[in-house]
Amino acid sequence: MQTTLRIDDRLYREAKAEAARAGMSLTRFLEEGLRLRLEKQLHESATPHAFRTYAADSPDRRSWEELRRTADLAQEEHDLTKLGITPARS
Repeated sequence: MQTTLRIDDRLYREAKAEAARAGMSLTRFLEEGLRLRLEKQLHESATPHAFRTYAADSPDRRSWEELRRTADLAQEEHDLTKLGITPARS
């Protein structure tokens, strides 16, 4: 596929010179750079996050609906505080 790109002049010259030093075309050099960037991005997004776990003395007996309501209220309080509004305590 052919396309037209607008590239900073200095960056273009540096890329062309580096491609020549590596003995490859500018097209191949740019394709390789794009592949490396996309693979890195894919790898970073695929890396699972390790969450901390905590043990409780006794299990939480609240229902999912109660937990959801508690989380919603906490989020609302946080949002109002960020807006400079004192949340009403119930």
